[in-house]
Amino acid sequence: MKKCFMLLAAALLTMSMSAADLTGKKFYLNPGHGSFGPNDRPAATIPYPELPTTGMPDTCGFYESNTNLQKAWYLGQKLMAAGATVQFSHTECGPWDYEKANGDYPDYTWAEYQKHPDIAKYNRDLAEICEEVEAGNFDYFISIHSNAATEGANVNYPLFLYRGHDEILAEDSINKYKYVPGSYEMAAASWPHRNEIMLSGIDPSSYYNKPGQTNLRGDINFYSSGTPYDRTLFKGTEDEVTYFGYLSVLHHGAPGFLVEGYFHTYQPARHRALNYEYCHMEGLAYYRGIVDYYGAEKEKVGYIMGTVKDKYNKMTNKLYNYIPKTNDQWVPCNGAEVILKKGGVEVARYNVDTCYNGLFIFKNLEPGDDYTLEASCPGFLPMEEEYKEPISVKANETTYPMIYLVDSTWTPPTVVYEDYPNPVQPAYLGVPGTFAMKAEAVRDYTAAIKGTVKRTIQSGDSTIILSLEEDGTPHIYLIESAKDSISSISTNGIIARDPDNVGDYLALSDIALTCDGKLVGVNYVRCQYSNDQVDAGYKRGTKYFYIWDNLAGDARVWFTAQDGANSYRSDVGYTLAVKGESKDCQVLVSARHYNATSGGGTFRYSCYTVTDGVPSYIFYGNAITLGENPLLDGTRDGENVQFTLSPRGEKKDFILDADKVTPHEFRLPDGQNQNPTSLGQVSADLMHVKFNGSTYFKYAGHSLMAAPKTDADGKVIGVQVLDITDGLDKAKLIKTTNTTLDTPVEAAYAAATAKVVDADLYLYLLVDGKMYTFTTKGQTQPAIAAISAYKLNVTEEGNNYIFSFEANADANAASILFYDAEGVEVGSVALNGVVKGTNNCTVAKKSLPGAQGQTFTWALKLEGDAIGNWGRIHHTPLANLKADASTAMVRPFISINNNPESDYFQYLYVMDRQGSGNAKSGLHAFTPDYKQINTAPLKGGRDMYGSPYRSFVDDQGYIWISDGRDATSGIIVADPANLEGTYEEFFVFDKREGSGLLTNGGVDVGSSSVGLSVYGTGKDAKLLTINEDAGSWLKAFSLAIYNIGTEEGTYKHSWNSQPSAQFEIKGINLQADGYPLGCSHGVWIASNRSAGNNNASATALQFYDWEGTRQLSSAEAPYKDLIDGCAGGACALNEDESVLYMIDGSQNLLVWDIVWEGNKPVMTLRYSYKCGMSSIREMHLDYAGNLVCSGDKGTGIVVFSIPSEENVTVIPAKKALTVTKDVPKYTVTAVVNDATMGTIEGLVEGGVYSEDTEVTLTATANEGYEFVCWTAGTDTVSTSATYTFTVTADLSLVANFKKIIKYFNVTATSNIGEAAIFTGLGTYEEGAEVTIVADANEGYRFESWTQGKQVVSTEATYTFVITQDIDLYATFVTLIDITDAMVLINEQIATIGGMWGDKPVAIRLSKFEEVPSKVYPSAIFTCGEGYDLFFLTGAAEATIEGELLTVTGVFNQKSTSQIYDVIISGKLPTDSGTGVDDINTTVAPTKVMKNGQLIIIKDGVEYSAQGAVVK
Repeated sequence: MKKCFMLLAAALLTMSMSAADLTGKKFYLNPGHGSFGPNDRPAATIPYPELPTTGMPDTCGFYESNTNLQKAWYLGQKLMAAGATVQFSHTECGPWDYEKANGDYPDYTWAEYQKHPDIAKYNRDLAEICEEVEAGNFDYFISIHSNAATEGANVNYPLFLYRGHDEILAEDSINKYKYVPGSYEMAAASWPHRNEIMLSGIDPSSYYNKPGQTNLRGDINFYSSGTPYDRTLFKGTEDEVTYFGYLSVLHHGAPGFLVEGYFHTYQPARHRALNYEYCHMEGLAYYRGIVDYYGAEKEKVGYIMGTVKDKYNKMTNKLYNYIPKTNDQWVPCNGAEVILKKGGVEVARYNVDTCYNGLFIFKNLEPGDDYTLEASCPGFLPMEEEYKEPISVKANETTYPMIYLVDSTWTPPTVVYEDYPNPVQPAYLGVPGTFAMKAEAVRDYTAAIKGTVKRTIQSGDSTIILSLEEDGTPHIYLIESAKDSISSISTNGIIARDPDNVGDYLALSDIALTCDGKLVGVNYVRCQYSNDQVDAGYKRGTKYFYIWDNLAGDARVWFTAQDGANSYRSDVGYTLAVKGESKDCQVLVSARHYNATSGGGTFRYSCYTVTDGVPSYIFYGNAITLGENPLLDGTRDGENVQFTLSPRGEKKDFILDADKVTPHEFRLPDGQNQNPTSLGQVSADLMHVKFNGSTYFKYAGHSLMAAPKTDADGKVIGVQVLDITDGLDKAKLIKTTNTTLDTPVEAAYAAATAKVVDADLYLYLLVDGKMYTFTTKGQTQPAIAAISAYKLNVTEEGNNYIFSFEANADANAASILFYDAEGVEVGSVALNGVVKGTNNCTVAKKSLPGAQGQTFTWALKLEGDAIGNWGRIHHTPLANLKADASTAMVRPFISINNNPESDYFQYLYVMDRQGSGNAKSGLHAFTPDYKQINTAPLKGGRDMYGSPYRSFVDDQGYIWISDGRDATSGIIVADPANLEGTYEEFFVFDKREGSGLLTNGGVDVGSSSVGLSVYGTGKDAKLLTINEDAGSWLKAFSLAIYNIGTEEGTYKHSWNSQPSAQFEIKGINLQADGYPLGCSHGVWIASNRSAGNNNASATALQFYDWEGTRQLSSAEAPYKDLIDGCAGGACALNEDESVLYMIDGSQNLLVWDIVWEGNKPVMTLRYSYKCGMSSIREMHLDYAGNLVCSGDKGTGIVVFSIPSEENVTVIPAKKALTVTKDVPKYTVTAVVNDATMGTIEGLVEGGVYSEDTEVTLTATANEGYEFVCWTAGTDTVSTSATYTFTVTADLSLVANFKKIIKYFNVTATSNIGEAAIFTGLGTYEEGAEVTIVADANEGYRFESWTQGKQVVSTEATYTFVITQDIDLYATFVTLIDITDAMVLINEQIATIGGMWGDKPVAIRLSKFEEVPSKVYPSAIFTCGEGYDLFFLTGAAEATIEGELLTVTGVFNQKSTSQIYDVIISGKLPTDSGTGVDDINTTVAPTKVMKNGQLIIIKDGVEYSAQGAVVK
């Protein structure tokens, strides 16, 4: 049996000696594990499976021990090369005796293995290692491992652990008991280098896969479910020391960490580890981290580590479960050979192993950008060109190329599924600004649909609907529009809800379609993290994912899951979305986290990846957010949530919609427990948010959305279409016609779907059970012109400019752009309401950008609707083109003035050829809106045009006309301002040969011409013409070039000498009607050729550079099979020379993209468009880009708009039409009404201000005066002394002041409000004499006037001189006249009873002193019913004069608690000798009031106050 015992000394590699200087640093390297036993993490791989005798692989297979040793060994070699001291915990792995004994392998157990005599050599005791580290005083410790999860799980990422807590406590850093300072920093320095390999995709990560994310943990926190402990080293010695932590190997005082570089339970990772050089690259990563930590010099060499894999075939092996959508899915090319070249010279080659990793590694490379790779493998095709591009090698860095080879037996799949396939449409089709639609018959399926609709899906011609009854019973329906039918899709196979599980909400909650047309669904259920989180009334939830193999069959369980989206409890599966085909897709479901305390929770998700029909990977997401706000909050955003796959092309993009938010696009992260990335949300300005029934589809390469349209009340009013190609946040509304319902509909559910057939769009609107259909089919779509304008002008009108122009279409937006003297745009002013036709727009001079007095040139910018299709924006049939009043044109050749500086900008000129020598041939002019100006032919002073052909308008507006008839040969130049006048003959000649050749003094000047054009401007302008006739120098059918430009910038309109140059043109003859079209690289030649006539002798299209070399011929490949002719001989070139338009021989307009390789054009046919013109004699692009064409054979003039997503044109005005920013000036004056009273500040000298200037004036009063107001004329404009205003006109202000006169107020109050009437109160001027009178009412008596605490008068009339505000207080007493008897009992006054007005009262008094001068409160006194009781609040003055008792004091009225100053007077009773005193009794008498009489009850007998017996 083969043995691969590991001995480092036998595997030394050449190390780079240009390493950093780490001299004096001591490193301890601990390769985890060390033997080939069951505790050394053996794992089966494809080349090294488990042996049947041991259950473990051969020692050449994967063991964590041998791979860890390789990593540590390479790291150690690097460190030693850098001068460091390195100690290994062990340097060998083994042994494990695989030799047979008596013909059988020994059945070793771990216990037996531990008895091996050399065990300590390999698997050393960790306490021993810790003591060795402690004793060695090492600077850096690293223990190298790989991690483990469930076997075959798609979990893979690095983990760095140091001893201590995640949050390093300050007290832990004081000593090494819980944390060794520097440990975290060491791990942090190595992390980016180790994780770099995963970020490269070579070793894909399931988490921490974004730059900046780390997984650096303290072991105490990481193993929180375990128990950290103390470990004492050198116990019982003077070196005894104790450390606290969890990982045994870290219980020492050296700074450092343990690293789990990857998960060896992730099967592709351990196949990589079989390549020991791959292990070395992990060791290199730790070395780079050490260099960074110590700030040492970095390596000066670089590395390459890459893979060679099959481009199309995926791994299918039970020992190779991979993370989907990663590089690990592809079959490694075992045995491939990779050659590394630098500058084309081979520097190394690498033979890929056969261990299913595809790795190749090149080390210690000189940096450079000229490395290339060549990979080959038996059974594979040669490497494709894309992988031959140069790669860069940088010092201290690793480059990670990935090469994919094609299996020679591979055949492309016959069907490729797409989630949102682009419909088959014409290549030129675009999205228009408006879809012209019609409404079709409404279909009512209300009776057929049970319950409420929850989801609507469009599948081709069919609509699939999921509805739910109130009890949750699901129904699925198939509406086939073409048949106007509705049928049910089976729900057999759907597992019914469990009535004993409160959390089994819906048996089927949502449906979706895979891109291969399979219907899938999911239930809605509460799922838990484990059985421990199952609450009372609930059961452990199971998500059932269903699939229908066909719509005619039953559902079956596709797969199941129980995860709670990484939450203890989540309600999972309310909505569903699927990306991909059923055997290879992502399945996204919603998961609303349930918080057991609050009952609410965040909105999360679970995503399942299905590979080859089997769910292979699950990852969970944190809260889906909208900006900074979590989605969804049920109250804010709604509960009715819907996931839909985004149509915008990214692998992980989805759209979330709810009944209270507009659609929101998000991107799933690459790893676990991360927030999705918000990509944007449709503005609420574009759509209301009551329904979530939006659908997404493709049209003309764009991503569109169809959605129900609602009014402000939430009623459905129609359907709308938005273009979301650039993102939902940049959605643009596409106008549609006839898509509004006749009557708004109040609905519980509404959804819109769409179908595209060729260029036609169908929109379906489901409102509850009614289906509305709208379509473009049969509707003529509006022809949208490339927007433009002409007749630009500006005039002044006071402080405004009037910008005027004629627009060829309504504008969606318009503005005036302003340019400074250098032509730099300074700013713009928006224009509103620009319409087709005449526009006059007023712009205030002050609103121009820039500085005051700055002068600008300007341009008009117009934005129109997108042009979705070729459109005929104008057509004048040939029969309607007048050669004269009675004759139609025969062969029109059209040209156009594209010079904005010309007075005739956008005018068109048609040279009509009636026939050779026909006197009706001539020139005709047309306005920019295609109206013919003259019907009689213009001949420019000639008797006739013999055979006029093509014309051309140069950039100065002159019309150049060719004549191909021998008798009238030549070129004529017409002045657009004098079309009725005489035209100039360009050639100056003294002889015309019979052939049409023109000579001057024997020199060939020109000849008959069938086509011409002018290229260039100013002194570089050239006239290009096809010469028909041969002379001594001129060649027949050559291209003659005349340099007509002058240094002054004008053009020569006459020529009397030999042409400046000529090129011999191949493949052209008399019948070819050659048309030369110049550009910066040379000259295009288009020749009139009918269908099937494009060959070397008569070539439809050619291109010659300015040296006369033919660079392109349509008679040669690859163009020969694409161009069948050129009917009419016309072509046109766009401004930047990147697109060529031409007519072929079969009524097709060909649109070519051009890439220039030097002066050679390489054309690629973008598309062809059947234009309906059998011949185009001449074509030109107008200024906006509309294609202006003319043709014979009944065609006439046709103007096409060319599809374009952006319909924007900027038309410059004539440079002479300048405008100047001018802010009006106004004069502000400000004066005071009396100069002695105050002053004004804030007015600038002269008082002249620019319009809209904000001015602040301040009025300040002199002493003794005060400010009143600002007035302008008779108007008061401000009562504030500080007045701020904006200057809009001349203004005269007056600051008004007045003398200060002091006024004082006289006020008065009294202790009894109703006691008196005051006269004399009010406001008085200072110094006035004031008399105040208190006129007491009946029952009251005035006592005094008090000011403050001082009595100022005891007279009711009080006169004084006022010098301040006076507040007086009048004191009154209330007079209560009690005339009833008063009883004296034992020298006490008991009561005074009687009437106060009409109210019976009983006033409680008190006993006298020895001298009856005071009265004091007595005991409680009870009055009879209906009486109001007054009682003393303190001592009161009492006097007796004869029989009259007078009591003066403060009394409290019991019923109101009011206080009164009262004088009570009454007669004393006459002692008759029969008073109560004479009644013998031992019981104190009781006093009561009855019927206004005082009654004394003694011994049960009632007495009157006089002592008479009452009862």
